[in-house]
Amino acid sequence: MKALNFRQREARIFSHVDRDVDAQSKATHLGTAFTGFSEGEIIACAGIIPLWNGVGHAWVTMGANYMNHKNFIHRQVVSYMAKIIAGMELHRVQATVVCDFMPGVLWLERMGFKLEGKLVRYGPDGSDHYTYARIIE
Repeated sequence: MKALNFRQREARIFSHVDRDVDAQSKATHLGTAFTGFSEGEIIACAGIIPLWNGVGHAWVTMGANYMNHKNFIHRQVVSYMAKIIAGMELHRVQATVVCDFMPGVLWLERMGFKLEGKLVRYGPDGSDHYTYARIIE
């Protein structure tokens, strides 16, 4: 994540995280991720971390220049997530989003995720998050 030029929202949130410890922790997970590039710059990273058989946690981090590529990012995330879900044989994918970040809430809902609840003071900055899930039949 050091090569990603965060947008303001992520920069604020990640300012509360020890990035070296975070990287070491994530390196122990056997998830699948992908990175989108444009003109030599990272525009987004996304993936799914398996929690246990059949269940994964989806995540996305956008670069500062993501708005110039938002349709491309959406298509790629939908496409790659479908491949990861099939490859990992998942029946449930869950994700969290900061409660006051409506573009993220709407994007999860657009991708078929359903609201399950609120996680109070969940984020590294103490922000409340919603938890969403998508059940794969």
